[in-house]
Amino acid sequence: MNKLKLMKALQAAGLDSRRSLRKLIQEGEFTVNGAKTTDPNLPVDPLQDAILLRGKRLKIKLQPPAYFIFNKPTGVVSTLSDPEYRPTIKHFIGKIKERVYPVGRLDFHSEGLILLTNDGELTNAVISPRNHIPKQYLVKIKGALSEEESERIKTRGALVDGSRLKPLKLETFKKTAQGNSWVNIIIIEGKKHILRKMFQYGGHPVEKLKRVAIGTIKLGKLPSGHWRELTATEVTQFKANYPVAPPGSVKDRPAKKDQLSKIKQTLKKSRPSRGTVQPGRLAAGVKKERQLNQQKKHNSGKNNGRPGGDIQHIREKQAGHRGKQGKENR
Repeated sequence: MNKLKLMKALQAAGLDSRRSLRKLIQEGEFTVNGAKTTDPNLPVDPLQDAILLRGKRLKIKLQPPAYFIFNKPTGVVSTLSDPEYRPTIKHFIGKIKERVYPVGRLDFHSEGLILLTNDGELTNAVISPRNHIPKQYLVKIKGALSEEESERIKTRGALVDGSRLKPLKLETFKKTAQGNSWVNIIIIEGKKHILRKMFQYGGHPVEKLKRVAIGTIKLGKLPSGHWRELTATEVTQFKANYPVAPPGSVKDRPAKKDQLSKIKQTLKKSRPSRGTVQPGRLAAGVKKERQLNQQKKHNSGKNNGRPGGDIQHIREKQAGHRGKQGKENR
């Protein structure tokens, strides 16, 4: 059998979520053939190598890739476990035979599409910001966006926590009798609460938020709290539109060396060569030299030609001040 990266083998076996597995590996909880490892890219043969977690050997059975979608209700945590014992996705997907895990997250008060899979490569493709996979949301906000607000957000974007959010699509498609409105928005960013913050900062707090699409995968009419398996056509279409590269491959990894070399060349051009002095530093040096010369003249006047005369003058002054305070206290 061809060797797999440790992380990929663990994910393919459905042992835990990608986030949890990465943390365990980094903490040195795994050993491979008796040697502790913190490298998620370590090549392993799941059938031949002895892979242990905290001293217990794992029986890794590679599962075929499985793909499901789930319509998360509000008031449900989009993980398989929760330290606060709130309802989780696990309560709804117990009948799925394969061990699958949620891709990305929806906050506790949001609802809608969650992708479930054991395909680590697809998971990495979806959550990686460099792939720019669009996510579509239907958002109910307080009040209504004016034409100026909508145009400004679409053309210039909105600044949220130091990052500029520029939706691919933004349109109001429905208004309520109470004066609120529903907005259809498509974004490629995936930072926590980014849509809630954007509308909050604009004076339109979010009342409801529902994700209805991830790339070409649509929620459709799937009822809240239900799941279904994706068809082969849906999976193929998604991978065709958003090519899934193996983690760590050249295609998936940006050319860091080229980027760093360009940055270094730019800095080298902007940096003055040795032996040259920048005009600003030269002016500052001249000013500093003048100040030192003035200070020397001032000190020499106090010294009256005697080495350390100004220090003696200060000591005499301090002694006189202490004597004066002693007289006043008597």
